[in-house]
Amino acid sequence: MTTERLPMRTKLGFGVGSIGESAIGIAFATWNVLFYQNVLGLPGKLAAIAGCIALVVDAIFDPVVGSFSDRFRSRLGRRHPFLYLAPIPLGIAFTLVYMPPAGMSHAGLFGWLTIFAILQRQAMTLYQVPHLALGAELSTDYRERSIVMSYNTIFAVVGGAAAYAYGWNCIGKAGGPAVPGGYFTMALGVSVIAALAIFISAYSTQDRIPHMVQPRADAPRFTVIQLLREVRGCFDNYNYRMLLIGLLFLSLTTGTRETLHSYTALFFWELPASKLARFAAASPPAFIIGFFLTVRMHDWLDKRKTMVIAMFILMVGSGVPVLLGLAGLMAPKGSDALVAQLFFFVFTFYLGIAILTITLLSALADIVDEHELKTGLRQEGVFFASRTFFMKMSTAVGLVVGGFVLDAVGFPTGAKPGQVAEEIVNKLAVFEGPMMAVFALVATYFYGRYGIDRARHNEIRRALAERRAHSAPPAAASLPAAPVAPPAPAIG
Repeated sequence: MTTERLPMRTKLGFGVGSIGESAIGIAFATWNVLFYQNVLGLPGKLAAIAGCIALVVDAIFDPVVGSFSDRFRSRLGRRHPFLYLAPIPLGIAFTLVYMPPAGMSHAGLFGWLTIFAILQRQAMTLYQVPHLALGAELSTDYRERSIVMSYNTIFAVVGGAAAYAYGWNCIGKAGGPAVPGGYFTMALGVSVIAALAIFISAYSTQDRIPHMVQPRADAPRFTVIQLLREVRGCFDNYNYRMLLIGLLFLSLTTGTRETLHSYTALFFWELPASKLARFAAASPPAFIIGFFLTVRMHDWLDKRKTMVIAMFILMVGSGVPVLLGLAGLMAPKGSDALVAQLFFFVFTFYLGIAILTITLLSALADIVDEHELKTGLRQEGVFFASRTFFMKMSTAVGLVVGGFVLDAVGFPTGAKPGQVAEEIVNKLAVFEGPMMAVFALVATYFYGRYGIDRARHNEIRRALAERRAHSAPPAAASLPAAPVAPPAPAIG
């Protein structure tokens, strides 16, 4: 681990890896329920429950991978063996999600989706948790960490945007969202891109292994009991609890939105697949701006205020367009003018996501330092895995909510834009936009109570440096206590 500026090749190499995660994540979230419900006729709640089961199993697996990688020893260090192991199983499992045998019953489709979604999620975790932990290890500097996570985030949006545009083009060329052939082409292409990106990232960051912190020789061996102790130790940290509670409510919002967003675009706004592909061009400029803006916001303000501002930007982008549409203040449905208006809101939404994601990942790395000062252990894997555990659990709830909403409003299978009752699509749009903004507002409150600013982080780093210089045990370090409850910013 180092405090100096990292080589550009390291930042780029680390960032490229996020293409794999985001490409498959965006593809699965965008088309999974649509494919199984609208194309294959599986009830929406069953498609959502299958995805939920995969998320829950995966969430449980996250802390295991995190804790195991924290203490893993090899000539490739703690993280890289997992990065090399994951890509091929990930690509195969994701492709098979969209290859169910013809003529399967609802029970068969449910089982197929559940099994391969679980396998896909497990393979993703083998990569995702060690990759994020690696990012936290690359530098100890407050600002440099934000830059590293900025590269990770901007490459993530490149991967997600590419998958989104590629997928809708495949579906459009195959005959539309009710035709199955385009989904397989999408899955195969996305899988190849994701696997290559992960391999490139692992190889291009391998030269940093000698600079990484190695697991302590006296660290307790991995057991389930020890894992539970480590996870509990994470929750003893006040700042970590605030971020996790905020993440719970945010993930509930995004999980529901991911399930319903394709339906809103196709049936509320009545946009064809060819026009939906244009929105992929909105996220890269949003993340490029977020890339440069976030680090400066951390300099001007701090990470806590940056998170709060990002949440308000996000809520404007997700909740306002549906309200304007219901009020008759948007351009005619399906029109190019409407695409232009929605493009602005999609840009706004992703700008908020970019700023928030970079800030959260950087803040988590600061919390790891705080934890090391208190315990003497560097546990990036456990911290990032516990974060993904709660994110996935709440996303799973949002996924189920979205699936049940589809069935509750009586959304038909095999539907085509313009042929679904206005009352049904209006209800879906309200759930996807304005109603979910309420949970985002709750998340904003908890993000506003995060308490590590630049001054406190400098204190933490000085105390750690002094301990290492004198080889003092953990109890020898001292640091002014953090405030029990930092003041929350005004909301609204």
